[in-house]
Amino acid sequence: MNDRQKLLRIIQIYDFSIKELNLYLDTHPGCAAALQYYQKYKELRNKAYEQYIRQYGPITTDQVTSTEQWTWINSPWPWERSAN
Repeated sequence: MNDRQKLLRIIQIYDFSIKELNLYLDTHPGCAAALQYYQKYKELRNKAYEQYIRQYGPITTDQVTSTEQWTWINSPWPWERSAN
């Protein structure tokens, strides 16, 4: 597994954790510990997204920042195994 794949796997882990915590908080809205975990993993996920975008480009189209050209098509998409 190369560095790009590892970082993408970390993002997937954080996304999964956030979704699970979201579901838990839907049924336990007063749980302060779960809310703290949610905030922690959301921050970790955002940092991992920023790192991935800086190093490899956007993961989703809404992360394209260029105003000069549509750069989404310039590099392999994250799910293209042959590029990873």
